[in-house]
Amino acid sequence: MKTEACSRERERAVYRPLAYARSYITTITATVALVCTLPAGAAAQKKSVELKADGIAVPFFDANGKLTHRLNAKTGVVTGAAQSLRDVELVYYSTKDPTRIVQTLLAADALWDPKKETLTGRGAIEVITEESKLTGEGFDFTLSTALLHLHHAFTMATTDLRLTSDRATVELMIEQKGDDRKVRDVKRCEAIGNLHVVIAPAARERYNLEELWSPLAIYDGATQIITFPQPTRSLVKGRTVESQTMTINLSAK
Repeated sequence: MKTEACSRERERAVYRPLAYARSYITTITATVALVCTLPAGAAAQKKSVELKADGIAVPFFDANGKLTHRLNAKTGVVTGAAQSLRDVELVYYSTKDPTRIVQTLLAADALWDPKKETLTGRGAIEVITEESKLTGEGFDFTLSTALLHLHHAFTMATTDLRLTSDRATVELMIEQKGDDRKVRDVKRCEAIGNLHVVIAPAARERYNLEELWSPLAIYDGATQIITFPQPTRSLVKGRTVESQTMTINLSAK
């Protein structure tokens, strides 16, 4: 009886999840499998349907129909509203050249909510922009606002420095005008807790700084200035210097 009930449920359910999946899975390059499960126990009546897919791609367009970014995943499993993705890649394209990728978000595992347009995960995440590289562990990212929360082990690295902290909140996109083109980069980053900055050896003379420690740092992508609004401790030419506030201008050459 359980086998017959499961078979009937599979026949009834086969169209519902596929129709729902088409709203967010636009490219499937491998076999889709539906799995019907019946929990053990005489009282168990609820059944679940899983949609499994390989080669997932979800494109996003602006009001003019121009491709702005794309969410890719190697594999995905859908059970109801939960959509678990593996080997996730979110790429943003240049506003001037749609073939050029200017920002990439990478995660081994993430949960995708198509209604809220959010990606969440407990594992590692990496964001690569034209100016910097961000990493962390545990995250939630909202595509509509480009707001990324990194819960643990935050790192921001540029050619001149490496900044680490316990956690961070990052606004990932900014439009900058330069040479008549617009690019996407970090708009604002707030790094919190046990903050440590290490200046690259080649840039130490230019910044007159080797290392810095502080509870908080705020990076403004438009000005490329890092502000330390709370007391800091710095290492300058081998000597320790303490100050109430401090700024580092990354655009100074």
